[in-house]
Amino acid sequence: TIMFSVILSTFNSIIPEVVRLLVSYEKHDDEGSSQTSLYLKITVFRWVNTAIVTRWTTPTLATLGDGSNDLIKTVNALMISEMFVSPLLRYFDCMTILDRHYFAPRAKTEEELFGYFNGGWYNLADRCTDFTKVLLLCTFYSAFYPLVYFLGAGILFFQYWMDKFLLLRSWQNAPMIGPETSQFSRTYFNTLALLLGTIASTYAYFGSPFTMLCSCAQNNKECILPATLEFTNVTVNNGTVLPTLQASNEGHYFCNQESYNRFPPLPQGQGPNKWMTDDQEHLSRLYGMTCVVLLLLYCVFIIGERVVIAVLSLVKGVYEPSGYDQHKDFSSGMGRESFAYVPQLMEVPGFHFPLLICNIDDVDVRLIGWKDPNFDSETDPHRNYDIHNLIYDVPHETLKRSRNKKAGRNSKPHQEKEDRPIYSIVKHYPPQWAVVRQNH
Repeated sequence: TIMFSVILSTFNSIIPEVVRLLVSYEKHDDEGSSQTSLYLKITVFRWVNTAIVTRWTTPTLATLGDGSNDLIKTVNALMISEMFVSPLLRYFDCMTILDRHYFAPRAKTEEELFGYFNGGWYNLADRCTDFTKVLLLCTFYSAFYPLVYFLGAGILFFQYWMDKFLLLRSWQNAPMIGPETSQFSRTYFNTLALLLGTIASTYAYFGSPFTMLCSCAQNNKECILPATLEFTNVTVNNGTVLPTLQASNEGHYFCNQESYNRFPPLPQGQGPNKWMTDDQEHLSRLYGMTCVVLLLLYCVFIIGERVVIAVLSLVKGVYEPSGYDQHKDFSSGMGRESFAYVPQLMEVPGFHFPLLICNIDDVDVRLIGWKDPNFDSETDPHRNYDIHNLIYDVPHETLKRSRNKKAGRNSKPHQEKEDRPIYSIVKHYPPQWAVVRQNH
């Protein structure tokens, strides 16, 4: 059981790298859309790998037992593994340790040396899936093992502090993204985890006590009891030998509880062989109807709303701006809270700063969002970025100037011929009062 839990936790830590490789072949408009796609794939794998497969592979008779391979023991070991193994795997990042302690001492240049200390890679999608995975585990197995909620709280506690430490001390900066991933997680998967937990609890109360036995007296059947109710040296199915076994004085017979696979699980589904008590039937009926109501609410308000918006978008605009007007001019916050979309390559191996792929002579450099402290000329700030701009590596007739030449706003190209630029065009048109303020 412990080895099984460790293997699951290890797979859950490896799968983000595999999914990240798959997502790299997809086309997305922005980083938020890419993270949402990454989140969806990782979450589906972790949910199936951690919660659903564990339940499906557990035999009915091993659901409430106290054996090492029974469901309760497996879930307990899985939660303990998620509490300690997963955070430690993130802390002992093999590639980061290898870069810093093996490749860095053998670097041939200082720039290559610094590149090995960039830190480990992380993404918001991976972190969000860990939370939804713990939420699903808690709701999915709460009917069998109520202590799972306390273990889930412990997992989130350890993960929070480990992620905080790595975020501040080890991990490299992640790309700037919007709220798409977190909103997608809260709207669809957090609610889906609660729904699946309710459905799993319904089947748990429906199938209890998972013995495959029905009472002879309850079903009006004649059962012949043995002459003696005490047995010695009894070998059970898992090979364990019990020195003594005291049998029940109430007759039972075998009834297949696994044959019922309908939804919702209501007491009427027992058929002629009933194993539930009256209280159990009442609880199962309440849970079954609750599942139907929650499923309808999820389909109507969560899925249905998305379908309606998609249909309406074909005939009318459905965009709704978020936030409120703070009565701040864009140009008054340049360099502090106002930045522009300037085409650049954010993560290039061997480079400590992004690489620009456009002409920035017609924009205020404060809109770029970063600067190299090694080049800090106040007289001509545009030239500070020439070393990081790729457009000067490819001579072209549409270039306004060459690298390290004085930048002039609205300067003309070298050639009078109006060729199509091979790089993006970025321009900024500040109001007159902003230009006057900048000059003074």
